Amino acid sequence: MNTVPAHRRRRHHGFTLLEVIVALVILSTSGLVLFAWINQNLATASRLRESQARSQLQLEGVSWLATINPAAEPSGEREISGLRLTWQATLVEPMRSEFTYGDSLMPRWMIGLYRVKASIARADGRLSADWEQVIAGWQLAHRRPEALKGPGP
Repeated sequence: MNTVPAHRRRRHHGFTLLEVIVALVILSTSGLVLFAWINQNLATASRLRESQARSQLQLEGVSWLATINPAAEPSGEREISGLRLTWQATLVEPMRSEFTYGDSLMPRWMIGLYRVKASIARADGRLSADWEQVIAGWQLAHRRPEALKGPGP
C-alpha cells in the first residue's frame, strides 16, 4: 500500500509567495526598460520633427536670398508671412565684368561673389535657422555715354 504520509501526498496548487515576488520583480524590471526605451524614442522623434521644421525654414530662407542682390543690398531684413529674414553679405571675389575677353565688347554688368550670413526666424520666436552661403551680386558696369543714347523726350 501507500507508505507516503498523507501530508506529503497532498499536491500544492498555485504559486508560492516567493515565486510571485520573483515574477513581479521580473515584470517590473522589463516594464521599466520598456518605458525608458519608449521615452527615448519619443524624444528622438521630437528632435527629428524640430530638425525637419528648421530645415524647411532654412530652405525658405535660401529661396528668399535668391531674390536679393547683395551688391545692391549688402545687409538687410525682410518680413513676410510671419517669417523674418536677416542677412549680412561680404564681398569675397572682386567685381569683374561679365566679359573677360575681347576688346570690342562692352560689358553691361559687373559680377562678384558674396559670402552671405543669413538668419530666418518665425515671428513667435519658437524656431530659427542660421546658415552661410555664397551667392553672386551684380551691378551695372557703366552708364552709356550721352552720345550713344537715343533722342531724349
